[in-house]
Amino acid sequence: APEVRMLLLTPIFLLVIFGGMFMRGTLDLPDAARPLLAFGAISTILLSLVQLVGNQFGFDRGGFRVFVLSPAPRRDILLGKNLAVLPVAVILASPLVILVQAVYPMRIDFFVALVPQFISMYLLYCMLANLLSIYAPMPIAAGSLKATNVKWLPIMIGMVFVSLFPLAMLPTLVPLAVEAGLEWLDWRGGIPVCLLLTVVECTGIVWLYRIVLTGQGTLLQSREQRILEVVSTKAE
Repeated sequence: APEVRMLLLTPIFLLVIFGGMFMRGTLDLPDAARPLLAFGAISTILLSLVQLVGNQFGFDRGGFRVFVLSPAPRRDILLGKNLAVLPVAVILASPLVILVQAVYPMRIDFFVALVPQFISMYLLYCMLANLLSIYAPMPIAAGSLKATNVKWLPIMIGMVFVSLFPLAMLPTLVPLAVEAGLEWLDWRGGIPVCLLLTVVECTGIVWLYRIVLTGQGTLLQSREQRILEVVSTKAE
């Protein structure tokens, strides 16, 4: 889709901006602080995808009728939508993470921990974005990212989403904070605490995502006629 091709330009701009900042910087960051740069890069990419993930049905336009008439569980529709954007998020975030690792090398356990951390961040992001898609759909003009007939309520809901985004991502920093605290107390003993806790947390978030997705599927089914009205008749 043309919209996705436009989004693929995002990492190029961010690489130029962040690359210039990193190359000029002379900060001597401690080991525990360096993963925060990767966390910021991933967060920036996820937030840049809000027009796509937070308005999943707006891009379907009249094609949303297929989902309304489909016997497929609404939970599976949301799951498919979330999984479809995952490769895009990975492709966009990977160059920035590699840049951070090249300029401010992290310990290998911190770098490996970015994989389960990214999964946790993405699933938390999808849980919020699914609600935004269900409650604030906006018709998108074909071949662009421009919404048409925008009303104030979807905009307000979108602003709430943006304000909640940092809070939703904070739990993924808990393992790093715990390891930093143990390091400060000299209690770590060479154990990769951050990596282990990140894997445990990721497992818990996957479990939570499965439960939440079922409820969101029911919510989607109750509002699908309203969503169809917004994304199809008003976009045509």
